[in-house]
Amino acid sequence: MSNISPVLVGGEALFDFISTDVGSGLGGSIRFEKRAGGSPFNIAVGVRRLGVPVSYIGKIGVDEFGDALMVFLSNEFIDVTNVIREQGTKTTLAFVAVDKDAKPEFRFYRDNAADISLRRDEISSVQPTGFSLYHAGGIVLAEEPSASTYARLVDRFYESDVPISLDPTVRRSLISDPDRYLALLLKIIEKVTILKVSDEELQFLTGSSDFDQAIKALPLKKGALAFVTLGRAGSSVYRDGVKISQVPGFSVKVVETTGCGDCFMASTLAQLAGNSIADLAAIDGDRLASLMRFANAAAAIVATRVGAAEANPTRADVEKFLQEQ
Repeated sequence: MSNISPVLVGGEALFDFISTDVGSGLGGSIRFEKRAGGSPFNIAVGVRRLGVPVSYIGKIGVDEFGDALMVFLSNEFIDVTNVIREQGTKTTLAFVAVDKDAKPEFRFYRDNAADISLRRDEISSVQPTGFSLYHAGGIVLAEEPSASTYARLVDRFYESDVPISLDPTVRRSLISDPDRYLALLLKIIEKVTILKVSDEELQFLTGSSDFDQAIKALPLKKGALAFVTLGRAGSSVYRDGVKISQVPGFSVKVVETTGCGDCFMASTLAQLAGNSIADLAAIDGDRLASLMRFANAAAAIVATRVGAAEANPTRADVEKFLQEQ
């Protein structure tokens, strides 16, 4: 693993305030725990804990919360060469609670938010060929100027034939222009080699709740892999509109589910990083099933912990969990 070029992960870094009153939702919760998070941040930490080098690219607020995020990245041995810090910017705060149906509820607070203010000129020095893969996603794709900045980074990696992955992380409360946001996501999907979506995200992207039809409606390029996370039911993977494999999830005592999808994505990327676009298009169903079983196990571990980045397991954690099944 150590010989693989770093995975570059771009997007928001923030603090989640996670309710410990499980099932109460945001309105009914009283107690919250502060955890470093943001979907791309969680994924960066998850990939690194599984033994693959990671570089993080994004803008982090110049405040106490931002300082704490930088310390967190340093402690996880994640490269911060591409992190931008701009005076006057602040860290986004997100409040998260699980409702009675075990679905997470989110509410974001942004005041001069750093994560969505990243500009193209601030990332012009990034060289795509220095990385094994670029992972895009997160709420930064819903606002300008960050949306255009990260979309341009996708274009540069696409032009360099470096694999790209996307986890759209749709948060409807943050989408000011749904049509523009949807158009941007579909444009990025045309260029990705690896896509991960939840059932809700797939419906947002296509308007269909039929997974098989929805996947066929996406503008994925030939050979691209599309993973669909199904919560307790596990996950499925498609290539060229055809379901290759479906792997059941694991039964665990759920503490809360924040970061489970991010951990699945991180586990998938950690196992696929280092492969070329052609290699990824040729991976067979058995290997993909094995990969998803590992990713499902990692996500199940996160469900037993108070979530966000800190809940990500190590490779030893996941291997131990699988041995006990």
